[in-house]
Amino acid sequence: MPVELSRRAALTTALTGAAVAGIAAARGSEATTRTLPRTTDSALHAARRLTYGATPALVAHLRQVGLSAWLDEQLAATPDLGGTVASLGASSLPLPSSVLMSAKADLVTDLQAATFARAVWGERQLAEVLVEVWSNHLSVFAESPEVGALKLADDRDVVRTHALGTFREMLAASLQSPAMLTYLSNRWSRAPRPNENYARELLELHTVGVRAGYRQRDVRDAAKVLTGLSVDDNGLFTYRPQWHVTGPVRVLGWRHANADAAQGLEVALSLAAYLAAHPSTAHRIAEKLVRRFVSDTPPPGLVESAARVYRASDTAIVPVVRHVVLSKEFAEAADRKTQRPLEWAAFAARALGLQQAPDMHVHGAGVVRLLERLGQTPFGWRPPDGYPDTSPAWATSASLLSRWNIAQELVSGAAPGFQAFDVDAFVGTPVPTTVAALVDRVTGRVLCRPARPQLRTALVRSTGRKAGAVLDQAAVRALAPGLAALALSSPEAQVR
Repeated sequence: MPVELSRRAALTTALTGAAVAGIAAARGSEATTRTLPRTTDSALHAARRLTYGATPALVAHLRQVGLSAWLDEQLAATPDLGGTVASLGASSLPLPSSVLMSAKADLVTDLQAATFARAVWGERQLAEVLVEVWSNHLSVFAESPEVGALKLADDRDVVRTHALGTFREMLAASLQSPAMLTYLSNRWSRAPRPNENYARELLELHTVGVRAGYRQRDVRDAAKVLTGLSVDDNGLFTYRPQWHVTGPVRVLGWRHANADAAQGLEVALSLAAYLAAHPSTAHRIAEKLVRRFVSDTPPPGLVESAARVYRASDTAIVPVVRHVVLSKEFAEAADRKTQRPLEWAAFAARALGLQQAPDMHVHGAGVVRLLERLGQTPFGWRPPDGYPDTSPAWATSASLLSRWNIAQELVSGAAPGFQAFDVDAFVGTPVPTTVAALVDRVTGRVLCRPARPQLRTALVRSTGRKAGAVLDQAAVRALAPGLAALALSSPEAQVR
């Protein structure tokens, strides 16, 4: 190995080791970097925490308009309802179930790649973040053969349609989602022996949670209520009254005579509305949003006030998000969250200014494989609880070494789905004329803030030159990609 490459590899290993050590030290309560200086730039903090990666232009815009006005811009934007990379338009459902199942690989892969593309290049950044929040909350494992391309309609009709609406309406849509009914086996649930799988997750994960004190009797009656909610041969929701269990039912404080099987869907929607508005659900939704936007250990006072907003707003999502993001706890939470793998990949692409390949749909499988190597693909979490949103789940050396390798691929043009890294556009003008100036330009582009002295010194050293060494344009072009990959491997680049 040439001396310069050996030096760079050793430095990257050291930087990645520092990031691993930082994450391990956090022990799940804070993000990676108790040893890093906390940023005091509120615009940078908001850009990193509320989007898939700060860019100099985004930070400048936030400084210009202010956080409240930026929230107005973002929360007024409807998430993209599209289904695939090829069109980034609405999916073509309904399709016969035989086609849905046989096309599972292509359509689901395409949806996963499209989801990542919107994270990188979408202008509705906060809306996309909230789509991911609800995709995890109402999690459906799309890679199972039974679910297959049914997830396209779930993504469009449940999550994207309601991500900025009310949780009550989103839960009702999920109750009628062929993907959810298939994933949790309710499409086959019928009298006289209802399947309790969906009922249990509806209570435990989607709404009130175990702390609400429900019992097995509540699960049993919820399962009766859900009988008959099914999927037809075209992959569309249908209600089958002949499968519905009738008779009085009670779930927590909700009761219904449930006397007429023909009205079974209305009974199920009544239960969903009750659960969505329940105080325990308000607390769990508030806690989830505070964990996502503030801290791995949600401040109890903010959770309680956000839950009050949820109840006062009739389960509306936007008022809760605004309350959390405009809180003092949010303002004080800079650098306290770790980027999950998909978030880091999107951040890296945004930081480098990478552009989408014109034929990205051809590379969809390659994009998904890249995310698999990092450890997180959209809709790829098998259990129904969704991807974890705390540091320990991602605090492994293997995960961070994968980031190192993929950072190198992104700057070298070896990553699928992206156009080649445009070094000149990344560096910008005027072209730096010394090693130190180039390092400052690179860290400014990647981190949107000056590098701490230790990182700056390490990056200078990686070039094998003195800080004041003069560079011509050819040297700048040769050194910038490696420096950018190293900056993406630094501890500072692992936080959001």
